[in-house]
Amino acid sequence: MITVLRPLSTSELLDRTFHLYRNHFVMFATITAIPQIPVLALRFADSALWLRSLIATQGLRALLFVAVSFLGLEVAHAATAIAVSRLHLGGSTSIRSAYSAAKGSWLRVIWIVCVTFVVPMAVSVVLGIVAVGLSAGILGAIGMFGANDASTVWFRIAVILLVFLAAPLLALRWLLAWSLVVPVTVLEGGGLRATMRRSRTLTAGRRSRIFAIYLLIFLLTYAVQILFQTPYYILAGVGAFSRHINHGSLTVLVSAIGSFLSTSFVGPLLEIAFTLVYYDERIRKEGFDLQLMMSTLQPAAPVATVSAS
Repeated sequence: MITVLRPLSTSELLDRTFHLYRNHFVMFATITAIPQIPVLALRFADSALWLRSLIATQGLRALLFVAVSFLGLEVAHAATAIAVSRLHLGGSTSIRSAYSAAKGSWLRVIWIVCVTFVVPMAVSVVLGIVAVGLSAGILGAIGMFGANDASTVWFRIAVILLVFLAAPLLALRWLLAWSLVVPVTVLEGGGLRATMRRSRTLTAGRRSRIFAIYLLIFLLTYAVQILFQTPYYILAGVGAFSRHINHGSLTVLVSAIGSFLSTSFVGPLLEIAFTLVYYDERIRKEGFDLQLMMSTLQPAAPVATVSAS
């Protein structure tokens, strides 16, 4: 099937996302599920109490699960970007070929995504701490002068809003600007700075649409996670009322299976959408559709000349 490349509206882009996902569901779900198998194995080991004998602290075990899950997701995202690219440009692909083409960019994808995710979070936390310190100092100075009227109350409310909104909004702004780093890294290559700069250029002026895509897929992901974790919530509730019955290992096992299934089902959606956004922005800003069309044109065959003898 040959895809006609053209600029897409947000609704058309989402429709194309779900069209690809629905028509190639098994492939995309399997691509996401394969790197999550080690996470499932670790969770099974935790439910059987084997992992707890090696790592006694619950916080360290949780950090291990998050780290391995993050690595698995980014490996899957790289392969998903390859698969979406081939399908969107009218080609064909498979699970094996997508992983084979993406394996050379795994380390760069993990490194770049880690930086573009951790840096905004770390900066927002630092700014929040600084803002809290400054607000406490300002409020302390106001208290020294005995100012306790209504204006002081409103000032405190404004400071609290500034603390809890400014830092996350700054982090969100950076996350939106760097949201295309995976398709850029996988499909174009380049280092950290070049990839971040390229993503920022492609997303310029279109970040409200990217935020809408983030929000929609986040809500869908959250709903699917609740659905698959329903057995866990039921067991946890029964365990809370049945104090004489130990449901600990069983609830961990059920939670692990639910998390694995929900991640496999909805994990590909965001990367499918962002790979389509990547191509859509290239079409809008760089005329990628015309470049592709020109590259596929075959040169005309030379006309043979017959000389009169």
